[in-house]
Amino acid sequence: MAANIIYYGISILDYIIWIYSIIMVIDAILSWVPFLRDSSLGRITNLLIDPYLNLFRKGPILRLSNATGLDISFLIGLLLLYFVQNYVLRWVANILFRLFV
Repeated sequence: MAANIIYYGISILDYIIWIYSIIMVIDAILSWVPFLRDSSLGRITNLLIDPYLNLFRKGPILRLSNATGLDISFLIGLLLLYFVQNYVLRWVANILFRLFV
């Protein structure tokens, strides 16, 4: 019973991260076209994605963005999500399986 709960919990978190990654890619594509960025879909994706990406838009990344005009916070945020999805969730699942199963 505990194994099923752990498995489904990890699967749900994995799915949520995957959906959020897809929304991030949609937001990046919408940012290329100014009138799409101001559409209702663009505003919704901004509300969902910008708080997360603002975590990375500080310090040296902000200076790099101001100097070059390239915002790499999207890339850093996406790589971090993939790291959490592929490694951290598996690591947590292994720990939980060893503790409760």
